Amino acid sequence: MLRGLLPALFLSFFPILSLGQTFDIVGDDDYPPFTYYDKDSQLKGIDIELFKEVANRLDIQINIKLVPWKRLLKMTKEGDIVGSFALFKTPEREGFSLFTYPIHYSTFKLFTTKNHALSYTNTKDLYGKRIGIEAGFVINDEFDQASARGDITLIQVFSFDDAFRRLLKNGIDAFVGNDLVVHYKLKHKYTTAKNIPNIIALPKPLKQERGAYFVLSKEFPLNDKLLWKTRFTDTLKAMEEDGTRQRIFEKYKD
Repeated sequence: MLRGLLPALFLSFFPILSLGQTFDIVGDDDYPPFTYYDKDSQLKGIDIELFKEVANRLDIQINIKLVPWKRLLKMTKEGDIVGSFALFKTPEREGFSLFTYPIHYSTFKLFTTKNHALSYTNTKDLYGKRIGIEAGFVINDEFDQASARGDITLIQVFSFDDAFRRLLKNGIDAFVGNDLVVHYKLKHKYTTAKNIPNIIALPKPLKQERGAYFVLSKEFPLNDKLLWKTRFTDTLKAMEEDGTRQRIFEKYKD
């Protein structure tokens, strides 16, 4: 909601809202290197740096909080916050969100283990398999229809810890993950965990590079909401075109 000055993280946004007002927005709390808290509980990540740049260009203030994914969607749908990031476009989400422009792009792959006889060239290869997936996540029409028919068994995973554990204990055959996020976690958080080196990504992407957007909640009582949408869109697009987004992204690739 719009508030006065807060003892939290401040970024600046639009000139007309810069006088002591703050936009509350939320991101995923477990999505490094895009969004995460460091060991000192400070906000870090690609998307955080991008929003700081958006803020500088538009000269407003914003307060960012990271929350679990299901809560993020609920808060956006119910209008508890101005907006959230980073959402893929779906008909359901377009019902409660105004999509601006992608804050980043994601490629999703299937992760399995070296000694697991699983290959993937098309959706039929996954028939009869148990696939771990985060609640509310959609892949593509063919995959989603196959899972709805029961050809693919979806098993809800609640965190990366949960996905890794289930995979290594043979509770699932594979799980769906953002390629950059999973590799970042394996390299920076799980380097000493038992059997973690056995986890590998299958070569063929399950979901090709796709835009993940910053959205404004349709339910939040924000004046000139369509104007805000346009300004966010134009700024994020300009940052893509002038190379700002790629420069920030490159800092987190290794």
